[in-house]
Amino acid sequence: MTTQKLLSEIIDHDQNAPVLVIFGGNPFRRDEVLQLIKSLSGITAYGVLSEAEGMQRLKTLPKVDLVLIGGRYTDEQRVRIRKYVTTHLPNAKTTEPGYDYPYQNAAIAADIKKKLGTK
Repeated sequence: MTTQKLLSEIIDHDQNAPVLVIFGGNPFRRDEVLQLIKSLSGITAYGVLSEAEGMQRLKTLPKVDLVLIGGRYTDEQRVRIRKYVTTHLPNAKTTEPGYDYPYQNAAIAADIKKKLGTK
């Protein structure tokens, strides 16, 4: 039996690639979403598994273009994350599958492409 390492990030070779931070809670779902983003190409993405890890990641990245808040986050957590993004990352957008649009891979991909202006 072979074990496949689950993705936690995708680093695009283009330093100007849009940067996406995914707030999730499940390493298997994080891998699925990162595989989806990998298929879009031209995006650097970091997947985190907690609000604290995500906030730390947001503070250490030189730029963030989009923040995806996954389905496991409470309304209170969403408010804190959105407030941080609005205050400290005014050029970044947020996307919230299950809140802004149906929690489906096709809808997630479509909203990421729309908000990042990618193909």
